[in-house]
Amino acid sequence: MNPWTPLVAAILGWGSAAVLTRAVLTSGVSPFVVVPMRFGVALVALLLISLFWTRFRGLERRHWARGVVLGTIALVIPNTLFTLGLEELPVNIGGLLIALIPIATVGAAHFLVEGERFNPRSIPGLITSLVGTGILVGLGGGSVDGVGNLWRGVGLSLIGVALAGTGGALTRRFALEVGGDRLVIPQFATATILGVLAMPFLNTTPLSSIETQQWVLLLALGLFATAIPFTSFLIAAEVNPAARLGVAAYFVPMVAVTLAVIFLGETPTPAVVVGAVLIIGGVIVTERSSRHVPVPGVDIAE
Repeated sequence: MNPWTPLVAAILGWGSAAVLTRAVLTSGVSPFVVVPMRFGVALVALLLISLFWTRFRGLERRHWARGVVLGTIALVIPNTLFTLGLEELPVNIGGLLIALIPIATVGAAHFLVEGERFNPRSIPGLITSLVGTGILVGLGGGSVDGVGNLWRGVGLSLIGVALAGTGGALTRRFALEVGGDRLVIPQFATATILGVLAMPFLNTTPLSSIETQQWVLLLALGLFATAIPFTSFLIAAEVNPAARLGVAAYFVPMVAVTLAVIFLGETPTPAVVVGAVLIIGGVIVTERSSRHVPVPGVDIAE
């Protein structure tokens, strides 16, 4: 297998997530239906994959205990916030704000992961990304079509970024403790169950009213934008060096914006382009300046 094949599959899949989410939201489906359906479809797909791939098997209580934490903090809450944010923001703003997650992960890892302390050399990258965020929101937010309540969307997205960063740091910590592969099923199961349990209490779209085209988008979101890239990245980790795996974080937002231009007709303004360059550039500088503890099953390829 060409080592780039699973990595490109992961990048394309994750890059499509914001576009598919925005498409299904604008079609009239509630965010509180989108999130549990996305993770439910992904969970079914991962369970089927586990029938042929032993990496997800052998679950013990310690895996479920950590998986419940990750499913809550790393998946269902931040993804609900991102989805609510994409109700208000086009992909070329919402998708780029989500690109800040690696920086939030670096900050959270300082407190949660032994041996991963914040490196002062990351400060220029952090400042660059913050300046890019300011340009993206302050100048780009008012000049892009499809923006609803700008500050509500930005606020929800940034809270989601902070929680996802905390979840990312916890994922790394737990992977060092018990291995990462057996945390996959528990966290997706938790995210699905919590989302489904919350549906009766929230303003949701009745499932009986969802049309065929909307179901297709939901299935694509769960399968092609969640389960397949997640599995592809684990495969990529076996055949690629850790430095190359980091490419995914840099290219996903660019793929998201490109797909939004092609399929949603979004048009990035100059302010959005400048903000995007600064955000992604800052993320690259911050990531490359940070020391990462190798994670079993992920940072293993040489």
